Amino acid sequence: MLDFPIGELITPEEQVAVARAVAIMASRDDQVSDSERHFVEELMGQMMLLPEERDEVRKEFSQPGDLMEVARQVKHREARIFLYYQAVCAAMADNKLVEGELDALLQLAEVFQFHPETSKRFIRWVQDSLELRERGQQILVDM
Repeated sequence: MLDFPIGELITPEEQVAVARAVAIMASRDDQVSDSERHFVEELMGQMMLLPEERDEVRKEFSQPGDLMEVARQVKHREARIFLYYQAVCAAMADNKLVEGELDALLQLAEVFQFHPETSKRFIRWVQDSLELRERGQQILVDM
């Protein structure tokens, strides 16, 4: 996991925008799994969002806003990298990356002016990291 001191880098409004964008990303395939909801809830907890901010984020599950419009509210480079990482993780929370999610990630990279090939390599790196962690957890269970 990327460990940015996100609360020290971005405004509370940007933190809400990050969480909203991740929730929108989770709903991108028109079905929000329990693992995707759990992922967003953990993220909101890590960022210590207020109850009313959490409610605003949860609305994105049933009535997702425009991902690119929300993402544009995140200005700091580090916060954009953090958001991109979280968006990839949210897309992978159900262990699959569908075409609509991949398209959204590539659009998000374009909005943030990330190099397209670098963005694709970053997505693959996150996928590989999540798969390795899962394999490691399975080994521990089997011991």
